[in-house]
Amino acid sequence: MTIRIFSLLILICFFSCKKIEIPVNKFVGVWYDTEYIVPGRHLLKINKDSTFSYKGAGCDWRVISKGKWKLVGDSIELNSTSSDTCYRMFPYTRCIKFGETRRKDTLTIPNCNPNQNADFLIFSKERFYLKNDSLVYEFKASSNCSGYDTLKRVYARTAKIKKTY
Repeated sequence: MTIRIFSLLILICFFSCKKIEIPVNKFVGVWYDTEYIVPGRHLLKINKDSTFSYKGAGCDWRVISKGKWKLVGDSIELNSTSSDTCYRMFPYTRCIKFGETRRKDTLTIPNCNPNQNADFLIFSKERFYLKNDSLVYEFKASSNCSGYDTLKRVYARTAKIKKTY
């Protein structure tokens, strides 16, 4: 009799245990740019440990960044961390108008001599949101871009296919 009761209690315990599901963060993963106008490639890697890395390259330029992210509502906010290597720094988005001269270089280490073939992108409270299967960035007014409210930068989980002409 006691064996039956004990077996019944164990059976009830097994059925009453619920598996705790850890929510999947849909932002985590590797994101590729979808832009075809400028020859280049950009890769944004969002890690589970609340860090990210960014790499971009074109014909004669390279950009990198690293930092931390946090969820803000239904968006993800990226903020760069400092670099211990000498780079020129640029904001993630800043439109330079035709004929505008470049401002004085801002460096990751004051008075250093950047001899790297790359620049450091500064992500400062840059927010992205998911739309269907894409990661979308909306430009801010501070980006100095005309029509900033209609501009978007879009990333996808698959790399773009190079067009041949």
